[in-house]
Amino acid sequence: MKRAMQGAKSAKSRQHERSVIAGCLIAGMFGAGCQIDSRYEVVPSSVCASREVWTWTDKDSPLMNPGRSCIGCHTETNDPVHAPIFTVAGTVMLAADEADDCRGAPAMTVILTDADGTEWPMPANSAGNFWIAPDSLVAMPYTVRVVDRAGNERVKQNPVSDGDCASCHTQDTANGAPGRILPPDVTSP
Repeated sequence: MKRAMQGAKSAKSRQHERSVIAGCLIAGMFGAGCQIDSRYEVVPSSVCASREVWTWTDKDSPLMNPGRSCIGCHTETNDPVHAPIFTVAGTVMLAADEADDCRGAPAMTVILTDADGTEWPMPANSAGNFWIAPDSLVAMPYTVRVVDRAGNERVKQNPVSDGDCASCHTQDTANGAPGRILPPDVTSP
């Protein structure tokens, strides 16, 4: 009986994924906000605000390991083809104290303004992950704002020079950051 229920649940999950993919194709939105990934598992909201956690089944995905240090891990991996060392990278999360690997906030745009006044828009994918390509020349220091689809903004006004956002924006806070990078509609501590 348990196995039959698991099979039914998997079929229902697959049907949901197919309908979302079809909707994305119809809407022409197979970009940042319309990625499907079955490598997340459903968990209680007490574990993740998104109710989904990365399962570590595959490492080659732009949706992997939200909240973890993208630049730190990619530097350790030293594989520019599969793990490029981004100029700036991070995750917009759904709670200031969200654990690593919880799916982040989809459909956000993180806009970095560098020391020269150049704006670098980074669309966050469906896991909340965002990045700037390794060959981008960002003038340090920079400020950031997170913008949702309605145009609401959360602004970080203190300029920083480290492109590894998760080196400060951690679950437990680090280096003076108040916790995770958050969408405009989430109250910070």
